Amino acid sequence: MLGALKVYWDSFIMLFVVFDAIGNAPVFYVLTKDLSEGKRHQVFRKSVVVAGLLLLFFMFAGVPFLEYYGVTLNDFRIAGGILLLLLAIEGVLGKVEAQLIRSEDIAIVPMATPLLAGPGSIYTVMYLNSVYGASPTLVSILLNILVTWIVLKYSDFLLTKLGRNVLLVLSRLMAFLLAVIAVTMLRQGIEGFLKSI
Repeated sequence: MLGALKVYWDSFIMLFVVFDAIGNAPVFYVLTKDLSEGKRHQVFRKSVVVAGLLLLFFMFAGVPFLEYYGVTLNDFRIAGGILLLLLAIEGVLGKVEAQLIRSEDIAIVPMATPLLAGPGSIYTVMYLNSVYGASPTLVSILLNILVTWIVLKYSDFLLTKLGRNVLLVLSRLMAFLLAVIAVTMLRQGIEGFLKSI
């Protein structure tokens, strides 16, 4: 019994760390800070649902899909890194993402993917499914979706209490952090590609 529970717990924790709902909350807030509270929550819900569906897809069909189209996880890393880097540069320069693209697009890119369901999360669910099986992996995805939605739903309450100037600084810092994440993804993708040659 305890062994079975440990499998579910390990699966949840492994995906939780990679999914990084807590770490992504300030970034998500900055990306949607000029939207109304209701619209922001709508975007959060959509991003979490889309991320969950992507992970479910790759859990069941990831390996055949990647093999059929010749796509590697390094391709995901490089593409996601380039996308995040472009958004981060605009954020550092002070452009407001919510005014540049429609809120529905923000929910899917970059929030659902690659920030939540990025290369790390995709690889993790494929790994969990192969090592622990479908049931623990499915439970892990569903629980992480629930936790992420709760974190995002209530994160704005704390962040809005910080004040405009603090949020402005936070916005620049989060854009810089996004650039760091993007460069890391690019580096990992390029290193992985070079090793595969």
